[in-house]
Amino acid sequence: MADTEPTRASRQLAIAGAIFLVALAFAGWKAWDATREVERLALAVAPPPVAPWPPPPPPTPAAPQAAPLAEAPAFGQLILPKAPPLAPPLSLPTVDGGRFELASTRGQVVFVNFWATWCPPCRTEMPSMVKLGRELSERYPGKFKMVAVSVDESADLVQQFFRSPEQGGRLPPLVTVALDREAKQAVRPWYCVGRGACSPDDVKFPESYIVDKSGRIAAYVIGDMDWSEPSARALLERLIGG
Repeated sequence: MADTEPTRASRQLAIAGAIFLVALAFAGWKAWDATREVERLALAVAPPPVAPWPPPPPPTPAAPQAAPLAEAPAFGQLILPKAPPLAPPLSLPTVDGGRFELASTRGQVVFVNFWATWCPPCRTEMPSMVKLGRELSERYPGKFKMVAVSVDESADLVQQFFRSPEQGGRLPPLVTVALDREAKQAVRPWYCVGRGACSPDDVKFPESYIVDKSGRIAAYVIGDMDWSEPSARALLERLIGG
């Protein structure tokens, strides 16, 4: 049946409407896609964020922890180092004209005392120290040696000191009295190696070091000591017999 004019017109109108809707949808999609592209380009060329000004202050560092206080040295007591150091060399003239060499005493226990005639604590401890040295030398011949190293200016001053009645009236028998004039040769190396006392202010008197058979400082005493105490003899005899 042939289309009538109204029917043909209606169909054309419907087709035109459909085409219009399709065109409208396509235009909307293109507009949405263009918006997305603009946003993408805007993000790509966006400047980096600006740091705040003024800049924030740096973090406050933690307060430093106080270092532990060093223990005060024990005066007048036998101190045994945890790692006995090797004793420094000792080569000195003696006040009676001879010479003492520590190297020649290897295999013996050697008691080294640093002192001065003008030092009151030295004068106080000398009688008990000399007595202990004489007794151990007699009991262990060839195994023990005591050396009293004076830091006086001359041998005459040292001999005069021992001639006094309170010091026995003569140089002590079986005790070697050596001379390190004005502490210029041996004192500071011994103090520094023996107990880490390396500054000039650390050189004080008296001070004693006990060297074992292997040549290491097994014990030391800062200041004077009553050498009649049994602990001193017990340590020395243990080292001699060990």
